[in-house]
Amino acid sequence: MKQWSIRYETKEALEAFVREKGLKDASELLIQITTGVTDRERLESMHQGILETLPKARLIGMASALQLDRGEFYEEETVLTISLFEKSRLHEWSMPFPAPERFDPAEMAENIAACVEDDTRCVLLFSNAVDADVESLIVESRSRIDVPILGGLAASFDPHNPSPLVISTQTLYFEDAVVAVFVSGESLLLHTNTLVAWETIGREFTVTKADGKKLYELDGMKIRDVYSKYFGPLGKEKLLYLSLAHPLVRQTEEFGEMTRVLLEYEEEYGIYTGRFEEGEKVQIGFGNYRRMIECINESRETVRTTPTEAFWGFVCISYTRGYLDLLKKSMVPYLRNAEKIHLAVTFGEFGQIQGKNAFLNNTIIKIYLSEDPGARFVIDPVEIPLDEKDRLLETFSTLVTSSSREIIALNRYLEEEVKKRTEELAKLNASLERRIEQEVQKNREKDKMLYHQSKLAAMGEMINNIAHQWRQPLNIIALVMQDLTLKAKMGTLEAESIVLAEKKINETLKYLSDTIDDFRSFASMGEDQTQPGRFEVGRTVREVIRLVSVVLEDVGIRLELEIPDKECVVAGRANDLKQVILNLVYNAIDVLKERNVPDPKIVIGVRFNTHATVYVRDNGGGVDKRLVDKIFEPYFTTKYQARGTGLGLYMSKMIVEKRLGGEIGARNCGRGACFEIRLPILAC
Repeated sequence: MKQWSIRYETKEALEAFVREKGLKDASELLIQITTGVTDRERLESMHQGILETLPKARLIGMASALQLDRGEFYEEETVLTISLFEKSRLHEWSMPFPAPERFDPAEMAENIAACVEDDTRCVLLFSNAVDADVESLIVESRSRIDVPILGGLAASFDPHNPSPLVISTQTLYFEDAVVAVFVSGESLLLHTNTLVAWETIGREFTVTKADGKKLYELDGMKIRDVYSKYFGPLGKEKLLYLSLAHPLVRQTEEFGEMTRVLLEYEEEYGIYTGRFEEGEKVQIGFGNYRRMIECINESRETVRTTPTEAFWGFVCISYTRGYLDLLKKSMVPYLRNAEKIHLAVTFGEFGQIQGKNAFLNNTIIKIYLSEDPGARFVIDPVEIPLDEKDRLLETFSTLVTSSSREIIALNRYLEEEVKKRTEELAKLNASLERRIEQEVQKNREKDKMLYHQSKLAAMGEMINNIAHQWRQPLNIIALVMQDLTLKAKMGTLEAESIVLAEKKINETLKYLSDTIDDFRSFASMGEDQTQPGRFEVGRTVREVIRLVSVVLEDVGIRLELEIPDKECVVAGRANDLKQVILNLVYNAIDVLKERNVPDPKIVIGVRFNTHATVYVRDNGGGVDKRLVDKIFEPYFTTKYQARGTGLGLYMSKMIVEKRLGGEIGARNCGRGACFEIRLPILAC
């Protein structure tokens, strides 16, 4: 096996090189093309010139951010790496990448696997499908292809066209495509090595919004905002530049830390070279300079002991952001083999880790090939020329790495502590919630008991009212019966007298029956409190007045009514409003009697505007201004202890607010106190 590299300048120069090396009739000739040229016409001319010069050659190539020729890097050149296989076979496969909605990675992996033969040693695979899920293709290939899949994603420094093209023997693919060459033969010795020198730095972020390769948010922040926290305000181009030097690093179950490079950035999301899963942790990465130097030194021993006639390398574009000088210095011991070294700079590398094919970033994939077990590269006994800057960067990267690991370990410890404390707090909260619920239930039962006690007290007053109200009607019935008896004894009883007496007694009995109905309605406990219904305000107030009018007459208190003919309906239970009005009237009676007010008076009225307002007003001198804000508090009373419990006004407030959905208030007006109940109107 032999290998050469040559910059393509003209067809004539290539023809001269082919004649010099005697390659014209070579049958198993592989030409790998790395190019920084984007002009289509120029590329097509070059492609045609190569095929006319070497018609039997297999071509595979891609855009490469840098091109290496004999130890020198270029940006806008085309370099051909010509590999002559003497004991191995080549065959190729290529296809355009289907639209995302029609892409089936398993089907494409099957197509590639169908080209693998029993003695195939590797698959050289290039793609420019940066928008497609190439990672899924590599993952699907694991169960179908045992041999290494080597290569990568085409790359350029143009942010508007980061992966311009790939090349096969037959076609220049400017649209998304996959091209592959299969290298087969028992004599081919192949050794691969993967250099990973990127480390994590800073805090961990959680992926909070992602869709495959589209990453929207980390910890709820946009990608630009995350990087701006560390590097200051960023435009799009600077963000793309920095994200190459400082990619995102994610943890995988299979391979541990894996990086992802930002390809394109829109305002809402970034398109990366690989997938993200919501909920996974990522960190910003940086190149560990010391690790790179260690890997360079380790490579010497690998080259010394590994059969090598040709070297292929695929380098992540991230190495061009601050580490290119070190990459150049690493080649110094191998300069005598420079024309046998092929290097492509990619946006993502295909290689093997732990014997499994993987889609990688921020790596250098090294491939040593030989058909001769005794062949070795010549290594010059020189030290890598590291300068003061290299030593400073080496020390700095060591410091950053160790500090970052300590910070991460501390953060994880704190996260565990927070998690543990959160669980303890959750248990405590659950216990408190149960206790609060129990206390709330107790308070509900207490309020319910107080309500019934208040109602029983009102019922006691009602029974006293009935006694007052029945006294006169019963006297009337007794007098009518006495009159009938006297007339019967005297023989003057006439039919007309009996009819008149019957009418008078029936009217009186109806009055007594109505009184009982009013009491029964008030005392009823069978109404559904969860569906309280609705009632007429004016009618309800009139029914209350029938219950208390006799009591007021007996104690000499004048009653004035201010109830309009208009009627409005409110939500709730009529009995609840009755109970509140009775409490207010009985309180007013107590005040008027206690203070021996001359010409005592109670006014009960209703008015309708935005709300239905029921008011009870007296002329008993009002409430002490220092106490007016306290009279609705539980157990507050201005009466003697034996005459008041301090629950009447409190229960009235609870009934109005909780059962009727209204408000109750008190104020001094004129010569007395005025209590107002405001209820939302349903209809008028």
